[in-house]
Amino acid sequence: MNSEQWRVYADVGNTALNWAAHDGDDWIAEGRVGVEELTAGSAVVRETLESAGLAPSDCLRVALVSSRPSVADEMVAALAEATGAEVALMGRDLQARVEVGYYDPAEFGQDRLAAAEGALALHGAPAVVITLGTCITAQALDRSGRVVGGAIAAGMEAQAAGIEAAVPHLREPVEHALANLRAGRAIPGAGHSTIENLTLGLAASLRGTVEALVEAMGEVTPAPAPVIATGGDLPAARAAGVGFDHEEPLLILEGLRAVDERR
Repeated sequence: MNSEQWRVYADVGNTALNWAAHDGDDWIAEGRVGVEELTAGSAVVRETLESAGLAPSDCLRVALVSSRPSVADEMVAALAEATGAEVALMGRDLQARVEVGYYDPAEFGQDRLAAAEGALALHGAPAVVITLGTCITAQALDRSGRVVGGAIAAGMEAQAAGIEAAVPHLREPVEHALANLRAGRAIPGAGHSTIENLTLGLAASLRGTVEALVEAMGEVTPAPAPVIATGGDLPAARAAGVGFDHEEPLLILEGLRAVDERR
């Protein structure tokens, strides 16, 4: 590949569009666009590319995976406008090879397929994959790389939203607690303020959820199956005392790239 040319890989989640550029050897730039900015995604992505020294005209093509079908077409259009390149959507233009042992495999999200592809590309099988986003998802891969089961639980964003909806007067301290965890600040042994109480509670919930899901996935994967984690709340998980065998912040994009390079 021409060293001056690169590809963009993007993941539309529940709260943000995460993207990164790859030049054939390494990831050379990355960015994040909040869901509230998605309508201006093309301008934001273009500006970020240019600030990283990347000329949009050098983009070979774009691959996109989305857990939100309702915005997939909008994001295809935004990325095409930002780069002037062809945009391939996973599940429509790109197909994963991972076999899914669901009653109805079509229920398994394309973003989770991409995470499984990324785990296989980087670490092989068996594996347990944990994604820490608005929801916490888990999937178990057997020795053949087949998804043999999974789980979905509320992530910190969803839990915080639940507290705010049920107890509105806690909205501000919940936001502070969430920020503390995401900044990786020390977790108090026992809270001495509302914010500390909520920080400790959110951290305990995150740790307990992840540990329970890893244990459940371990029941259906052959040992030893490394635990591979990704997602925006990796720093919060570290702060909460959760350990993983591998942390891969770009796991979904790595999987998307693996799928894209097979076409």
